[in-house]
Amino acid sequence: MLKKAIALPLLAGLVIPVFADDAKVLPQGVLRTTLVPSLTTFDETFDADGERQDTDAVSVNTLSIALEYGVNDWITAGAQWAPGYILSGEVDGNDRVELTGANDLFVGAKLQALGAQGYSRSDTMRFAVTPGIKVPISQYDGEEQLENFLGGDDFKAARTDRGAWGLGARFSFDYLITPDFYINFYNQSSFFLETEQDYSVTTSDVTVQYGSEAIFEVEPNYSMSASNGVQLSFGLPVTYTMTGETEVDGNGQDDESYSLAVEPNMSVFFTQWALPTQFQLGYSTTLAGENANAANTISLQIKNFLRF
Repeated sequence: MLKKAIALPLLAGLVIPVFADDAKVLPQGVLRTTLVPSLTTFDETFDADGERQDTDAVSVNTLSIALEYGVNDWITAGAQWAPGYILSGEVDGNDRVELTGANDLFVGAKLQALGAQGYSRSDTMRFAVTPGIKVPISQYDGEEQLENFLGGDDFKAARTDRGAWGLGARFSFDYLITPDFYINFYNQSSFFLETEQDYSVTTSDVTVQYGSEAIFEVEPNYSMSASNGVQLSFGLPVTYTMTGETEVDGNGQDDESYSLAVEPNMSVFFTQWALPTQFQLGYSTTLAGENANAANTISLQIKNFLRF
């Protein structure tokens, strides 16, 4: 049972980036809070050759949070915790596996270099760059988890966070075909710094280099007015995620991965509420990958806007 449990993929990859964003920025003095509960399930994985393989059914409940503030009309600062905290999870047929824990936090500032509110003005194009850092929230203790397993207690079968500092940036480009329809091109690139940590139940007190992670996304998005003070929007992002090989004490782990997912979504925005609120419902499914989960995720984004 131990071998099967520790072979579960990294849980941080269960949920695609729910805050992959367009190139818009918030108006000056506006605070936006985002709360995202989500449910991810899978009973198949993609192996190193990209073939689907059956695995024990897994379900995970996750809560993600973001706080963003318009510093001026072309700079938005924020902190995004997504995927945030894994509230609960279970592996079918294995009641002793604990699937909970925190993921890393992204802190940065979005600068709109091109757009209606950008440093350079344009009514048909928007471009923004968001430099930032990834802050590790939790550390995995492999020795403790092994003791829990041997002692009969619940144990964590997989890591939920890399536990390493990361440097990176996000790039968003929107091409406005009409005032209501645009196509967003998004890239998120991160490089993780070397760290000393327990890597797994069987590998502790080692030097770990996670390398890099890159995410590419294309999303057509259409919005319309449903009635006075109510706006609807529809999106169809296609997301490609790739991660480099992990090295433990200089030894490669042959764990390079990629996944291709699609997430149709729709939202309703109540702009005239006392606290303007937007609800977005999305469903993501993984179409292909290597060393990745064939996961399905349903999520609800709740965004509130407050002007100071």
